[in-house]
Amino acid sequence: MKHHSKEDRGTHEQHMRSRIKDAAFKLMAEKGIDGVSMREIAEKVHVTKPVLYYYFKDKEDLCLAIIEERGRQFDEFLNSVLAQKLAPAEMLGLVFEKHLEFFQKDPRNSKFIAKTIAYVLSNKNTHLDKDAKADRLRSIFTQAVAAGELAQAGAADAEWLVHAVLLQIMLSAYIQLHAKQLHNANRCNFYDVASMKRLAQIIVLGVNEYYKRVKK
Repeated sequence: MKHHSKEDRGTHEQHMRSRIKDAAFKLMAEKGIDGVSMREIAEKVHVTKPVLYYYFKDKEDLCLAIIEERGRQFDEFLNSVLAQKLAPAEMLGLVFEKHLEFFQKDPRNSKFIAKTIAYVLSNKNTHLDKDAKADRLRSIFTQAVAAGELAQAGAADAEWLVHAVLLQIMLSAYIQLHAKQLHNANRCNFYDVASMKRLAQIIVLGVNEYYKRVKK
């Protein structure tokens, strides 16, 4: 009889969790959280429902695991950006580029996020929004204010503007995904790296200039 070590079991469970999350991501991106059953996810991975529930207690737990995985990846990227001690406009430009790459690399990311937002808005008792780390970017503004590169009074404004741009990047990617179905698809303007850098500079320079005038 073959015995498996704890390390082998750990590797197997990690691999299984990844397979389940990948299958759930693809299904939820197409159908939404409410439109997918645990049975359907289990069938996609070729496991039984009890096996699925061994790894995830319900669909929201599974969806949250997908969100957290992508959040950890962004945290690692953000930490590397902060460590470079760049000017705030440069840091924001890199953050915008990272999001642009994220959505262009796999268009289903925009669909998954859009479907998740719709689910949260229609389900008052969901816990998906309670564990979200919406303030990941705040460290950029904190560092910029401490270095005297961003007006302290304008940090909150800059943060709101950045979140608005990130949402627009996601919506633009979603529209681009369905551009072939649009009558005026050839007239749609989508973001590129150059526009990302320009927007980052506009936000920082605009906020600083505004609060300079307010002080006067």
